[in-house]
Amino acid sequence: MRKTAGTGARGHGGMGRRAGARILAALALPLCLCAAVPAAVRAQQVGTAPERSPFQDILTHQAFTLFAGRFAGTAGAAGTGARPGLMVGGRLDVRVSAALGITATFAEAFTSRLRIDAGGDTAKVAGNLNFKLISADLGFTLNLTGDKTWHRLAPYVSIGAGLTTPSAKVVDPGGFEIGTGFSIAASLGTRIYVSRNLALRLEARDLYYRYTFPLAFFDRPYAAHSNGTPVLSNSVGDREWYQNYVLWFGLTYGFTF
Repeated sequence: MRKTAGTGARGHGGMGRRAGARILAALALPLCLCAAVPAAVRAQQVGTAPERSPFQDILTHQAFTLFAGRFAGTAGAAGTGARPGLMVGGRLDVRVSAALGITATFAEAFTSRLRIDAGGDTAKVAGNLNFKLISADLGFTLNLTGDKTWHRLAPYVSIGAGLTTPSAKVVDPGGFEIGTGFSIAASLGTRIYVSRNLALRLEARDLYYRYTFPLAFFDRPYAAHSNGTPVLSNSVGDREWYQNYVLWFGLTYGFTF
């Protein structure tokens, strides 16, 4: 039985509400920490000689990072989503107060995906496609130790939004493609300062974006299924959000305009 667009919209609505709850939860933590952390830092400094304090000033206001790491990807319900691969990119940080900063991140993942030919009476595997997935976002960063390091560490959390897009558009027979779409990025990381201007960086990131599945995935028997069922069951929405974890390491250079 062919899946209607209305059913997918209802599935998407449920996913949208759950996505909204995750976003609010992600925003609540930085806001609470924003109030609590600077006071805790000040309390630790009272009565401590500067040369003996574990807290040291960060003297730069901007920073640029080059990074590389692993993009875990998520194949999704149909198995046609982006798979694990190398991710490289850069980030610009601008500190606007002791604890708050603005970030701009650009990254490129070297990944692959499964192609399914659903253009005929039967859907079948059509091989793998290597491609590049580009991600760009703007966001806010909360520096958990304010404008200071703690034992050379400067931990942070961040939340941002942007776009993901493939470097080249490829539409499979039957209509599936990974196109340009809205994305949300939440991160937890730290800088490890080795000098006034240089730091190593470690970050775990969750890149959250959506796949849209064509109707052919719901009403064509799939050759890979021995019982002749379609690629996707009607319990799956035609628009589904997926988490894609990233772990990367980088080298940060701090400077001040």
